[in-house]
Amino acid sequence: MLGIFAQESQNPVTSNRLYLAYGQAYNLKLDRTYSRLAKNGFNHLLNLGYENVTNNRIVNVEGVFMIGTLKTKGNSTNVIDDYAGNLKLKYLQKINKKKVSNLSIYVGGNIDFRGDVWFPQNSELRYAWDVNLGTGFSTSLYYKINTKLRFRYELDIPLIGILWRSHNNGQQLVTEEIQLENGIIASVFETPRFSHVFNTLYIDNSFKMVYTVSNKVNIYYNLSVSYRRIKEPLVKKGYEFNNAIGVVYKF
Repeated sequence: MLGIFAQESQNPVTSNRLYLAYGQAYNLKLDRTYSRLAKNGFNHLLNLGYENVTNNRIVNVEGVFMIGTLKTKGNSTNVIDDYAGNLKLKYLQKINKKKVSNLSIYVGGNIDFRGDVWFPQNSELRYAWDVNLGTGFSTSLYYKINTKLRFRYELDIPLIGILWRSHNNGQQLVTEEIQLENGIIASVFETPRFSHVFNTLYIDNSFKMVYTVSNKVNIYYNLSVSYRRIKEPLVKKGYEFNNAIGVVYKF
């Protein structure tokens, strides 16, 4: 996924990359559906992906999983186990066709399936969730600093999709009945809503510094800054700051 600079050529040149990263994700969240008290804390972050690159386009598949505990300062009862993640497919096309040795710019689209589930440690029936399947805009910029070091910036904004979320007051009797009769997955997908940038907004920014170790291996540092805002049925918003170290295998 990282340190890839397509060069102009008469024949397509294909490159494949596998990458794996681990890091810490700091979350700051306010969910009025669940609680008006803000929650924060660090989660473990695991990132796994595959990227296929030719001279003029990039196809990327990426999975992210986070697990950790969020809590409210000074409130021992507002503690939750947080499970979150997303699976994203992106197609990007190079737009600066002229030969530029140190800069490449790509634009395209994405399909993203993401979810965030909370399990309170002190109450079985106060868990909450939001799951979204959407499609939107993506862009990527590569800048070659020198022969060993490269910078990559990525921006992803889902535009439309389907949102599944818990009711206004979190766990309710109707959800409990569905869960008991049909299982927890049925309760999560109980009430679909049309999602778009005015009621369900996800903005993901990624900054990567990539160092070339050999012809087959790169290592990288990744800083990601994300913003979430969901209005239906009640406001949820928050920020996520991810720090991760990863390795890329090229074949």
